[in-house]
This record gives sequence, structure tokens and C-alpha cells, in this order.
Amino acid sequence: MKSTHRRITVGLVTAGLAVSLGGFGVAGAAESPSLPVRLIVGFKPGVDTATAALSAAARLGVSEASARRSKMSSQLGVELRAKSVEVAGSKATAAIAALESDPDVAYVEVDRQSRAFDVAPNDPVFAAGNQRELTQLNVPKAWDTTTGAAVKVAVLDTGVSPVGDLAGKVLPGYDFFNYDNDANDNDAGAFRHGTVVASLIAATPNNGTGMAGVCASCQILPVKVLGGKNGVGYNYDIAQGIIYAVKQGAKIINMSLGGPSRSTTIQNAVAYANGRGVLVVAAAGNEGDEGNPVNYPAAYPDVLSVAATNTRTGGTALTSWSSYGANWVDVAAPGITAGMWSNGRYCWDGDYTNCGGYTLQGTSFAAPLVAGAAALVASVRPNYSGWSLQNSIVASARKISNRVKYGLVDANASLFKATDTVPPTVGGISPRQNAAVHGTVPIVPTGMADSKSGIRAVDLYVDGKWHSVDYTAPFAPALNTAGRNGALKLQLRVTDKAGNRTMSGYRVVIADNVKPTVSITKGPKNKAKVKGTVRINVKASDRSGIRKVQLLVNGKVVATDTKAGYQLSFQVAKQKKTMKVRVRAYDGAGNLKYVTTRTYYRA
Repeated sequence: MKSTHRRITVGLVTAGLAVSLGGFGVAGAAESPSLPVRLIVGFKPGVDTATAALSAAARLGVSEASARRSKMSSQLGVELRAKSVEVAGSKATAAIAALESDPDVAYVEVDRQSRAFDVAPNDPVFAAGNQRELTQLNVPKAWDTTTGAAVKVAVLDTGVSPVGDLAGKVLPGYDFFNYDNDANDNDAGAFRHGTVVASLIAATPNNGTGMAGVCASCQILPVKVLGGKNGVGYNYDIAQGIIYAVKQGAKIINMSLGGPSRSTTIQNAVAYANGRGVLVVAAAGNEGDEGNPVNYPAAYPDVLSVAATNTRTGGTALTSWSSYGANWVDVAAPGITAGMWSNGRYCWDGDYTNCGGYTLQGTSFAAPLVAGAAALVASVRPNYSGWSLQNSIVASARKISNRVKYGLVDANASLFKATDTVPPTVGGISPRQNAAVHGTVPIVPTGMADSKSGIRAVDLYVDGKWHSVDYTAPFAPALNTAGRNGALKLQLRVTDKAGNRTMSGYRVVIADNVKPTVSITKGPKNKAKVKGTVRINVKASDRSGIRKVQLLVNGKVVATDTKAGYQLSFQVAKQKKTMKVRVRAYDGAGNLKYVTTRTYYRA
């Protein structure tokens, strides 16, 4: 018989899209011309996000977000290379076009909303057999080896209340929904989803009360990214939450949220976490379908995605409502669980009174069980990177279905999996030796490879000091030569996903940020009347050499010369009656210098 009890889930819903999730009608905020639309503006490497003016869109009323959000954004936006802005709904389309035309901008995306999905210790809940999910994951057997260490696990959710079995285990966090320091799970009328998730990871076991979490000594870092009665939040805030968690030293990040909309900003934040050796765990979703939709962040590369098995039938088969797909869902874990609410009350499958009529079931609750299992691995193997933790989980999973890539998590077996210990290789560096460079230049490793785990980050060192890093393929950290002139000694450090490192050889480049000198030595004077063929002679010089000299008429290049004694010409008959004439020179490093514009008139 189908249960009539409500199922709680957590997920991401794009604006204007209504989705039925476990009996709840969920809709994003509809766009309105009179309401502001939040946009995320991503910047190109080397652009200072704090000072980027976005002048192309200013006339349309684009403005930065609230003061509190802007303050935190200025601290975390460097890693995201993005900022959050607002514009009236009636001007959103034009603003996006204007922003995309800005030479400093890499991408623009609407900041979509996210919201909550609904679907042998002596602890009474465990002792009474109401935490079958732990036995099905082989957690009690893992406890023979370790009950956990002080591994920091970030819970990106509706906040976490430090009550009951979480008392003393919840660290100071941050609220990215209200932009303040109160990360409690305390929104009036809301389902306290984050506290339940955290209790599955770290509820104190063997204390004669309550329930048992997977990792006894784990610390919970609460990062509130969803709020309000229904638990909603924006992608930009979630991305900032990821960056914040990494900077606060989280080893594992749990995100029991997801949905069908890709976000470049969240994907970049996940890449940053991976690049810093942090494991990201995410719920696959509760659509009961194979990738229709594929849900994010679960489907992003290097996210450990979790489907749900049916706890009631032994935990070896997926539930009817779990999302699945072997091409994007990695593992499975029991999805019908016990849990602790933010008021300190405990509930479990079958106890609908304490649960307020809800059954705690969903991939939202399978994911934190896996995060807890990964924390047990981190407890016995503290030097493991996020990739190594993930590898331990997937390599020890028990095959149960072709609907997930690896199978059911085995917490005990995961403790004994080795990791990749072979360092990556790198052949060299581009640009070439003694190349002249200016501005911001990508420094590209050549002949780079890794035999197993893959490349996670490439760091650039300049004159022996760390300069920049790139966490995403094709891995080209930016060399910012602003204020520099002369030889720079470069070296790259290549790190694979398991944390093994290799240093490249050295490469010297010549920074040249001095513009060339250029002048017209012969040609019609300003405001001259001209006809036939106009000839202009130019003198140009630079210590890096001159690459080319160009002649422009009304903004279009009409002639180019690359040899000294530069001679340029154009046909007057092919131009408008009034001609704005400019000459420009490029030096060997790419610096550009213009000669003052001259205006000619057709005779």
C-alpha cells in the first residue's frame, strides 16, 4: 500500500518552473517587470572583481546587491571570479546583452533560486532497531576500526541547530540567506531540514539518548544557503557558501539540494573545492527517473552523487522515487532514515507523531550518510584528498543495480582502500623562453599528464613566490604583469586529485608594460582636404621591437606594415566624405599606442 504520509525532500527549482515533489507544489518566483532580477556576472582571469565597473550596463540601472551581501561577496568573489547584481525585470534582457558585451565579462547568468526537496550503541533510537540504515551501510562494523575524528563536515542547507545529539558539535558558521552570523535552523514555519541532515552525519552515539550519527567525533560547519518557510536560496549564495566552507577548513561538503538547472558559478565553486582537496557530496534527487532531469550539483564532475535505496526492504534496491542514471549517479545509500529535528525531537520510519506526520525519506537523507562514511575514512586517513575519499567510497561499493555507477556504499570496506601515490608529469611551460609579455598572460603547462586520478590544480610561482592558481581544465594560471618590467622566472606546480605534486622546470619571460613610441613623419595635416591616394609615413620603436603598424579610417583597418620605414596608404574614393584617421603600433609584447586622430575631408 502506498504511504499517505508526507515525504520531505530537498532540491533546486528554477524561477518560473513548478514541480511536484512528494505531494508539494513547488514554484520559483515568477519574473515580473516591476521586480528586480538577480544576475551573476562572471569575470575573465586577471580582472579585479572588486573594482570592475560594468559601465556598459550602468545606464540600465544595474546595481550591486545589498550592502551585507556585497561585503561578503568582496571577500569570496575573488575565488568565484563573479559578483551578484540586480536590475529591474523590464530591463533584464537588455542588461544581460550589455554585460555580455563588456570585455571584462566571461559569462552572465540569471541567479536561479534553490529550495528544499520534500521527501551497537545504547542510543534508544538505534537500540530499538529504528536506524536500519546504519546496518545496511555496514557502519557498526566500521566503528570497530574508528568512530571518527574531528573531521569538519560542512552542511549547506537551511542551517543547523546545536541541540540534542548535536550539542557541542556545531561550529560557528554563516547565513548566506540573510547575510549574518546566525546559521541556526530557525526560520519560522520551515521544515528544519539542515538539522536532520547534520544529525545523520554526526549525532553523538553511545550516550544513552537520542540516535547515532555515522561519525561520532565529526564537527559540523553550518552554512545556511536556504531559508524562509519553504527553504529557498540563490545559486550565487550557494556558490559563496561552498567557497566559505573551504576557507573555513571543511574536509567534506554535504549538499542535500539539487535540480535541473546548470550554474557556471556553482560549478566553478565546486571546482575550487575540488582543487583545494575537498570532497563534495550531493543528493541525486527524487524524480524517480533516469536523468530526466539530470540534477545539479550532483551531476557536476568530481561531485559524489548519491541515490536512495529502500531501507524497508533491506536497502539493496533503489526506491521508486530516487533519481538514477549510471552516467551521472555514483553510489546509493538508504533513503528512509531516522533524524533529529531542530527542537531536539527524534523521529524515525513509522513514528509519525514525533515526525509531525512526515516520513524522512529522500536522497536528501541518503547523501549525509555517505558524507559521514567519507568522514570515517578521513578519520583513519587524514592525509587523503577529497578525490581519495571519494575513491575509497566508490571503489568499495557493492554492486546492486545498473542504475548507479558503482553501487551501495560499504562504510567498513571503504576504510581500507589505498589511493593514488604516483605524481603527475609535466613537460614544460608556454610561452617560449624569453618571450616578451604584457598585461595578463595565461601560462600553459605542456606535456602534462596523470596516470590515475587526473589533474586537480596548477599553481604558478613567479621569482620563487606563489602567484596564482587554476583549478579547471585546460589549466592555465594567469600571470599578471601589471607594474612589472624585465625578466620574470616562472615555475609551475602540478597537483593531481590525490594530492601528489610535481614541479616543472623554469621558464624566463620578459615583462614589458611600456607602450611603444609612434609618430607620423609625413602625411596630410589635420583637417586637410584629400583626394586620390593618401600616403602616410610612420616612425615607431620599442625595446621589444615593433610587431606591426596599422592605419585605421573611421575605425576600420585599411593598411598594415610590419617593416621599419612604415608606409601606409588608403584610397579616398572608398571612404566617406569625412574621414577619422588613426595610426597605431603594437610592440613585441603586445602593448598598443595610438597617434592622435586626424580628420580629413574628401576634396
